[in-house]
Amino acid sequence: MRYDVMNEHYTEIRLFGKPALFNDMRLDQETVPKGLYLYEVRYDDETWEPVRIAKGILANHLGSVLTRERLKIPPNGYLDLEAKTDWKYKDKGCRTVQEFLEKYPIRQKERER
Repeated sequence: MRYDVMNEHYTEIRLFGKPALFNDMRLDQETVPKGLYLYEVRYDDETWEPVRIAKGILANHLGSVLTRERLKIPPNGYLDLEAKTDWKYKDKGCRTVQEFLEKYPIRQKERER
């Protein structure tokens, strides 16, 4: 089952130094507003830390992230990440997509895509 991104609660994170929202569910791509991008995160078997991000993760699914900028996923289909440097939880950050969009508004150019 996949969930509507607009009805979920999130934890704001910094992913590769950029603002993003994290949720531990599988989210429905059809419900993502224009100007946001949906990816899924894989965890490491031993540490349970995030280690890989892709358009879809089948095994070891940690959750989903919404970003303001499109990630450059290599031809192999995934992007490795280092939990200690590429993934930072943000205290008292945005908890909803609406809050996130208000804090990091979509520019007019992005709306036209």
